[in-house]
Amino acid sequence: MELCGLKKQPIWLWWAIDRTSHQIVGFALGERGTKTAKVLQPQLPMDAHIHYCTDAHRPYKAIIKAEQHTVGKAHTHHIESLNNKLRWYLARLGRKTHAYSKSATALLHSLLFVWQRKFGASLKLQTGYLLSKRLWDHDIQIPI
Repeated sequence: MELCGLKKQPIWLWWAIDRTSHQIVGFALGERGTKTAKVLQPQLPMDAHIHYCTDAHRPYKAIIKAEQHTVGKAHTHHIESLNNKLRWYLARLGRKTHAYSKSATALLHSLLFVWQRKFGASLKLQTGYLLSKRLWDHDIQIPI
């Protein structure tokens, strides 16, 4: 999802959720290519029983094994719904014709606030980590 309305430097949000618990597994802010995908990759659990569903964006192939990856819009409806909720809660995430943010730091803090208040992820202010509860093993701390 494109977040920043600057024409020269758009910022994209890459985030992963657990479809069962709806908890945030990981996120990255950056450009739309493989470089940002590789920031997200270490946050994703890669156990053999875990399966990922994405759209057809090419960088996903660089970070997810083919046998764990399903491509198709039919499987991404929940994350698309959450993207819509983010736009609803934060005007700075609106489309280019509406509101936008010029500050990446303000954008990050706004996202963390909404994730904590509306999505149930807990933010540890003193450590600078977003704590996301996970079903299959220990909680993950996502550096911010």
